[in-house]
Amino acid sequence: MKSTPLYILGAGGHAKVVVATAEAAGFEIAAIYDEDDGKRGKALLGHAITVPTPAAGDWPKDAPAIIAIGDNRVRQRLAAIHTLNWPAVVHPGAMVHPSVTIGPGTLVCAGVIIQPDAKIGAHAIINTGAIVEHDCRVGDYAHIGPAACLAGNVDLGEGAFVGAGTTVIPGIRVGAGAIVGAGAAIVTDIAPDAKVGGVPARPLK
Repeated sequence: MKSTPLYILGAGGHAKVVVATAEAAGFEIAAIYDEDDGKRGKALLGHAITVPTPAAGDWPKDAPAIIAIGDNRVRQRLAAIHTLNWPAVVHPGAMVHPSVTIGPGTLVCAGVIIQPDAKIGAHAIINTGAIVEHDCRVGDYAHIGPAACLAGNVDLGEGAFVGAGTTVIPGIRVGAGAIVGAGAAIVTDIAPDAKVGGVPARPLK
């Protein structure tokens, strides 16, 4: 069976995880692009890095691609520039219930568990070993860090970031653009664009 080609936008550290996940999921890496001239002539996991990224109109028609950049705002900006075919990339070692919906361009890494009726938006990152429990809603461009846990019915807003090892108790709303530090315990709603951390989480300066 022929593999589906996949173009990768970005060649930083997060791109290593994206490439490994995509290959495990049966994709063939067609090319890796980056804007950093210092990466010209280098390789990532055996794949050559091409600098710069093609202009918006220079891609193959219906090119399947994923944005391999951890920064939520950068992913949102690039998704608006490039009109491509954005498949969700889901590691075969993730456990995703059939009732779950996953938006285009989203990455679901190894060891992730996504429970019934969760809804995952577009261009989100569900990083290694994260848990998204039943009925959670994860907004577009959000990022859930490694080993973080969203308990049932959590609403994670667009572009929000939840750091590694964080726990969010059931029914909490984390506002759009909020940043939650690693290892936090979220027990109250978090306002949009807030920065919080600690156990229990408190505002950070």
